[in-house]
Amino acid sequence: MGAFECVSPNKLSPTESQEVFTISVSSNSTLNEPRQDLEGQSTKTSVCQRHKLWWTLGIDIPLLLIYLALVGLFELGVIPNRKGGFHCNDPALSHKFTGDTVTTEVIMSTILIIPLIFLLPTEYLFVQSDFLGQSKLRRSLKNCFYLYRTYIYGLIMNLGVVEVMKGLMGSPRPTFFDLCQPDAAKTCNGSEYVSDFQCTPNQYGSWYQMDSYRSFPSGHASLSVYCGFFLAWYLQRRAFNWQHRTIFLVPVLQLLCASFAAICSLTRITDHRHHWWDVLVGTSIGFLTVLYAVVLTKNFRYDYSKPTSDIKSESVNTVKTLLFEERRRETIP
Repeated sequence: MGAFECVSPNKLSPTESQEVFTISVSSNSTLNEPRQDLEGQSTKTSVCQRHKLWWTLGIDIPLLLIYLALVGLFELGVIPNRKGGFHCNDPALSHKFTGDTVTTEVIMSTILIIPLIFLLPTEYLFVQSDFLGQSKLRRSLKNCFYLYRTYIYGLIMNLGVVEVMKGLMGSPRPTFFDLCQPDAAKTCNGSEYVSDFQCTPNQYGSWYQMDSYRSFPSGHASLSVYCGFFLAWYLQRRAFNWQHRTIFLVPVLQLLCASFAAICSLTRITDHRHHWWDVLVGTSIGFLTVLYAVVLTKNFRYDYSKPTSDIKSESVNTVKTLLFEERRRETIP
């Protein structure tokens, strides 16, 4: 009888995919047994898929919604953020607020849309059309789903780390005095340190006032570095080859990804929205979450585009090896 194990296809390497189903052939097997095994395996596969769906709907999606709700409550200030103190007349906190070169709306929409623009055409170009009898479009969409899911997974980790650090540190921004206009700053003298203050009503909204002491680390730097270098890594592993007709297209696209990360990060300093150390730590978080997504999850070690002919030949070799091992055990006294 065949042994069965529920394994997600995106968790298997080409070598490991040969071992998902173990075939044992006994001396008294009949021609009808393989068909029965296949039918049983099909039934068990559908059962596993239903169980996975229930786990997704009952556990994964609710946890994701709770997580996003908590991040939103932190970002909106519903969950109180720590207020870090400041020194009176600190020139590092006295810059005028002139707006953002890269706004929050732009960075969030960009890091969600740009990966799809890179993943979809790349997978369609490089996937084999005869993979397990699936159409090229269907297989490329499936590959894109696996990759984008991993990207979002790392993005969520990145966003969570940044939000928690912002809430715990409560570091004033370079535009703190202009945005918050703290009441204690009007009465303190010299370089006195103030730990207790309240923002006073001014031309800026309550969100800007709350955000004025959420400088460390830089979320723009962290998210843009994660997006840019995740895509650069993906293009290197998936699309670059010295034997392709063009060898400069992929490096140029990688340069654009790195430039996007650099622009989003450096403008946070030139706009006086962050201190340089905020951007440095945000950049480090971006790199670490890239490594987490592409190395620890081992997403890039699998080749989903292997053609059916290769898989068939591997399956034949596997069956031959199993038959040889079975006969060898029968001959050994």
